[in-house]
Amino acid sequence: MLALTLAVSLCLLSPDARVTDDAPSPHAAPEGATVLDSGAWTLRVAGEPEAELTEREGPEGPLYSAGRVATDTKLPVGYPAPTPPGAIELKHYPSIRRAEFTSDEATGLMGQRGFWPLFQHISRNDIAMTAPVEMEYADTNDDNRADQWTMAFLYHTPENGPTGTDIDDQRVVIVDTAPKTFLSLGVRGRQGWTGVMSLTKKLDAWLVEHPEWRRTGMPRTLGYNGPNVRISDQWWEVQIPVERAESAATTD
Repeated sequence: MLALTLAVSLCLLSPDARVTDDAPSPHAAPEGATVLDSGAWTLRVAGEPEAELTEREGPEGPLYSAGRVATDTKLPVGYPAPTPPGAIELKHYPSIRRAEFTSDEATGLMGQRGFWPLFQHISRNDIAMTAPVEMEYADTNDDNRADQWTMAFLYHTPENGPTGTDIDDQRVVIVDTAPKTFLSLGVRGRQGWTGVMSLTKKLDAWLVEHPEWRRTGMPRTLGYNGPNVRISDQWWEVQIPVERAESAATTD
């Protein structure tokens, strides 16, 4: 039931660079970052959080809260903790196995089109729901608009199942993601696409003041709660992918 309530809430959401040998890694942990055994790391860089993050041990792993928001579903092993609402953090994510559904339909159809195939996939394969659900946007036409989206359910560990195409629904593909770094804003309250774009401006403003980091792609959102949590107290993150600017060399 917890998996279903989490997922139903999410239905409502409406130049490549070559690194030189002497350049720092574009995703190495900065000084002061909290680093996990998985290689994930988090560094608070700005913002005024509504409340600081607290952690308690749940039946299947850590659970988190920050004031009025809280998680009630396990995160993937090695996944960084949520960003408190109001805080801005740099966060590095390790490779995660996940089931993806991608479409070029309107972003407002993400829940209707993406949720059920993914939910049926984990149900058929006896895979427990985790939080968050990752929702990514792509600009395939270079017109600064999201014309493709991907919804993803995360596996708790790679042992939940192999990579590849779901033999029962070829729209669902299981992949191991590449490690990536994001600039993240914690949010309390569900956000549609217009809200996501507005909040992204806060992240872009931080990058203007910190040119040592550069944006590398379109935003994504993370959703942690289901309809058992009132909309105004649901926990979200709005993120943009980034890397160190000085790590990028001129391409050939």
